[in-house]
Amino acid sequence: MEYTVKTFRAAGLEAKWGRNSNGAPIIFARDPQAKYPHQRESWWAMDAGVWKQAEQIGLRGAFDNATLLGDVFSVPA
Repeated sequence: MEYTVKTFRAAGLEAKWGRNSNGAPIIFARDPQAKYPHQRESWWAMDAGVWKQAEQIGLRGAFDNATLLGDVFSVPA
């Protein structure tokens, strides 16, 4: 599995390249079919921790785990 926008889109997520607060390139993703508005409407940084988990449980599962409490807690990318 490659860390590319194409990989995220193949999993059914919307994805785009951007930059984090330090200026490093990073992929941002959101789920247009998500049950929760914070997963549908907000873009989420897919960092190394999310990617490592995605290699173990799959991209959708890692996205859900990373954004599960995003309506309560969030940290700027």
